[in-house]
Amino acid sequence: MIKTKVLKIIEEANVIDDNLLDIIGNEFKFDHEKGLSEWLKNSVDAYIRMGIPDSEQYVLVRMMDGNKNDAVIEVIDFAGMSQVDVNKAFKRWGDPKAASRGSNKKVHGGHGNGGKFYMRQMFVNSHFATYKDGQLSIFGFNKKRKYGFADGFNAKKIKVFDAIKVAGIADVFFPDKIKEMVFDGKRGFTVVRGIGPEWMRNKIKFSKLMGKFRNHPQSRRIISRINVLVFHNDGDYVLLKPDELKPMAGFEIPRILEVPKELKYFEDGEETVVAMANKKYSNPGRLIIKTSEEALTKGSKLGDLNRVDIIGEIGVLASYSLLEIGVGTFPQASFLYGECECPILEDLEMDCVKNDRTKLVPNPRSNALIEWIRLKMDEIAIEIVSKERAEQEMDQRKISAAFNNYLNKWKDSFMNKIMSDLVQGEGGNFENGDEDEGYGRRILEIPENGFAFSFQIVEIPRGEEKKITLKALVPEPIPIGSIISLTVSNPKIKVADKELKIKSDGLRATPKGESVAVLNTYVSGDEVGEEGKLMAKVGKLEAEITLSVVKSRMGDKSKKPKSPKVLLSGTDLDPLGISSGGTVILTERNPVVYQRVQDVAEGIYWINTQSPLAKAILARYADNSIRWRDYLFQRYIDIFVKQILHELQKRDPEGFKADTVDNALDMKIMQIHSLAMSDLGKFFFDETFTPLDS
Repeated sequence: MIKTKVLKIIEEANVIDDNLLDIIGNEFKFDHEKGLSEWLKNSVDAYIRMGIPDSEQYVLVRMMDGNKNDAVIEVIDFAGMSQVDVNKAFKRWGDPKAASRGSNKKVHGGHGNGGKFYMRQMFVNSHFATYKDGQLSIFGFNKKRKYGFADGFNAKKIKVFDAIKVAGIADVFFPDKIKEMVFDGKRGFTVVRGIGPEWMRNKIKFSKLMGKFRNHPQSRRIISRINVLVFHNDGDYVLLKPDELKPMAGFEIPRILEVPKELKYFEDGEETVVAMANKKYSNPGRLIIKTSEEALTKGSKLGDLNRVDIIGEIGVLASYSLLEIGVGTFPQASFLYGECECPILEDLEMDCVKNDRTKLVPNPRSNALIEWIRLKMDEIAIEIVSKERAEQEMDQRKISAAFNNYLNKWKDSFMNKIMSDLVQGEGGNFENGDEDEGYGRRILEIPENGFAFSFQIVEIPRGEEKKITLKALVPEPIPIGSIISLTVSNPKIKVADKELKIKSDGLRATPKGESVAVLNTYVSGDEVGEEGKLMAKVGKLEAEITLSVVKSRMGDKSKKPKSPKVLLSGTDLDPLGISSGGTVILTERNPVVYQRVQDVAEGIYWINTQSPLAKAILARYADNSIRWRDYLFQRYIDIFVKQILHELQKRDPEGFKADTVDNALDMKIMQIHSLAMSDLGKFFFDETFTPLDS
């Protein structure tokens, strides 16, 4: 075995072959907004190294159309570089300290490659002219992508005015304060110029390019802070600022979340814990999530902003669309954008930042951070989902309420007449001797025990006379000509007749041929709350009825309406104000049409929107569907039936028999259906119908 010696290597500067530059340049995948952002960062870094505050930093972006593949894009700043700067920084490739140039100041640039590669790859030829301390240097790339100083302009001593003319910016606007400093030698200038830009050699797509440039990850924060003036051909100078996004309602305040000091990352089933802070970078950073009123969808004007920018100590280290990092709650996530400050990523030992600063280097630390950002973005998107659902439910409740109000108004237009016809048809006038041959004619029944009042209980409105009907079976057990005596147990209640005589002209026949005498009298009372019994006696037979004096309903707006009020549970406010939640909340265990004890006297009904069928229809077909409208209408039919039943029993308790009630209901429901078909055609059959259309 031959023992080898340890050789001493004499270090020397690396030589980079142009083929390697071609390979790297092609990997950069430049577009002009990215390239302009790189030039902008170089200008701002020059200002930073000179200690110039943001308010005094001016960058001009000038674009001019051409004729022979000679359109021009240029960026101008008023800082300037010396020959030393060019040799030590611009000529060097891949130097991580190139942008800072030994100043120990935090700058936006990374390895000093982006601006140079843009010049090299994206123009027919390009150069920059830079002036500082009375010396003008022009350095650039030719058509063969070889770089070097222009002949005769390697730190050429020249007066400032001549330097401005040689640089081709004699016609460029200089802010007065800046112009004075340049001519006094306190400032220099740099003009970076690209001729014959790729994809627009003669015609600059100015508006489209500026729209992307102002919002590019590498330039957006800078443009918002300093003075960037842009102009095209002979147009006016325009102060460029990023698009301001109006936040989504309810999410106006940005969410600021602290990056944890440790993050977990799972890969291949194994958990890795990574530190997001160390002695050098003690602050882990923060994630700032903002919302946009307008969806940041792909292909839209602001679609590129649907991203998160990863920020180092000063500049953007990488940028990711929310879709590419795995945010899944779309379309709600399309209203989100943000930035994550994470200084530790700039630690060279962490190996997280790529040369082109588009993405982070994939490793446990950067992967863990991206996964944490994804989770937080999804959390906010889910909050938007919840808010939208609540708003949709509110909108649906408004739609349901609108349809219900529409039915309420329709019902009110005929309900009084329906109930009035019911009263007349079921005996209101028959007891006065009128045989109503029309709809709903009452069937005369034999009185219980042959002698009875038509009702068991009667309310007497204060100050009014109330008709009372008494029926007697003749000639047995009560002969014609008999005298019936009437007395009231309470002296504060008066009866109009002390006696009633049975006469032959007051007789009516039942369906079986029996004769029944129908006799009427009137009672009255002046004090609300007084009660008593009206007693009738003839021979050994007796009958009685309970009387109660109540408040008069004449002109009383608070009286129970003949037409009931129909409301939706969980939607309409409680008109009685007794529900703690503002509205009545029902469950699937409550009836489909519900009345509280307090609702009965006020004629209020609640349609239970939480009943199983109601919930199913709302979930499958929504509130504006024909299915839901039909469901509401059927509940109104239920309420009509309840109203009719109560009225039938109240008006004629003796005649409240199954066959009689069934016949009355059939006739009334047919009448209501006929009215519905006449009035509610669009409501039932037009998918696009809304109550506002009517």
